[in-house]
Amino acid sequence: MDLKLKGKRALVTGGSRGIGLEIARLLAEEGCSVVIASRTEEKLKAAAAQVKGAQTLALDLSDEKSIRQGVIGLLNVGSIDIVIVNSGGPPPGFIKDLTLEQWDFGYRIILRSLVILSELCLPLMKSHKWGRILSITSTSAVQIIPNLPISGTFRSGLSAFVKHAAKEVGVDGILINNLLPGPTATDRLKELSERSPETVDKMVKESALKRIAEPAEIARVAAFLVSGANTYMTGCDVLVDGGSTTSV
Repeated sequence: MDLKLKGKRALVTGGSRGIGLEIARLLAEEGCSVVIASRTEEKLKAAAAQVKGAQTLALDLSDEKSIRQGVIGLLNVGSIDIVIVNSGGPPPGFIKDLTLEQWDFGYRIILRSLVILSELCLPLMKSHKWGRILSITSTSAVQIIPNLPISGTFRSGLSAFVKHAAKEVGVDGILINNLLPGPTATDRLKELSERSPETVDKMVKESALKRIAEPAEIARVAAFLVSGANTYMTGCDVLVDGGSTTSV
């Protein structure tokens, strides 16, 4: 299938490793000009070496000034046709133990970052009558995961935001969706496995496929959703979880 991505320019936040890096790599292979954004210069350099023709951008999704300066700089030298919003997870914990600062941080990296990036990128997308925005979120948006109340609260908010935005910008040829991966073999999951192997074993058992996803499997779905081959899916929460989610 021709994904019709040649000549498009994509910004991939959280693109220095894991799912973000695999998405950046696949988009580049499909002919996109890719900008990888992450907080750490060292990780950006390592990621750029793995993605054909990639540019890099130091950007902190928890910092509004960082987002605005970085994205405005990119827009000054060309359009951004595709935005992939991918962030790390917020702090885990029980509600009784979590601080207001931790809730504020979760809001900034998960929900507010998408709002700001949309505000910045939508006007030019509208003028071109084409654009794609995809938020990489989590199954916690649709099913409670113990010990992750911050994640569940603000990722559910992403679902509402995307529904509203899709209604407003669809007529301009812009599609906006959420991608909800299940347990995936990222560095974060490896760290969890070292701390709590029984938790990861439980994830495997809950999957219909009895295994954890590879980042490349998530990236392939993401690439379709932001491509020209996707012409009618918008305002969606797209589960890529190996059948682990039990909510209807």
